[in-house]
Amino acid sequence: MFDAVWTAALEPLKTRGQVRGFLARTLIDLIGGQTQRDSSVELSSLATGSDREVVESYRRLDKFCEGLSARDAKCGGAVVSVNLRDLFEKGLSRMKQLPPDPRETLHPKPPTSLVRTLPHRRRRP
Repeated sequence: MFDAVWTAALEPLKTRGQVRGFLARTLIDLIGGQTQRDSSVELSSLATGSDREVVESYRRLDKFCEGLSARDAKCGGAVVSVNLRDLFEKGLSRMKQLPPDPRETLHPKPPTSLVRTLPHRRRRP
């Protein structure tokens, strides 16, 4: 439904952090008008703080939307859920096109060539 809108909004973003920020703002805009008791657990537990949280949120949304029946699809909350799933899908697609943020790669694992191995020592009796 909003695929073209999401694609156009995500295209100018140049970092994964900007994509996550856009997802967070849009999430607040879409479910911010609902009261806490009206929003489902699936919507209230979505997170966008890291790449991993975005992936997990998308998986939760996708699983939730797969379980919706045709009767549920007419409900306003279900429409919001489907729109959010599409948004997170487009956001993940855009994030895959971008390099990781530098702050997420500050502590990379050292290359194995730099790891020094000690020679084996025989035990003396």
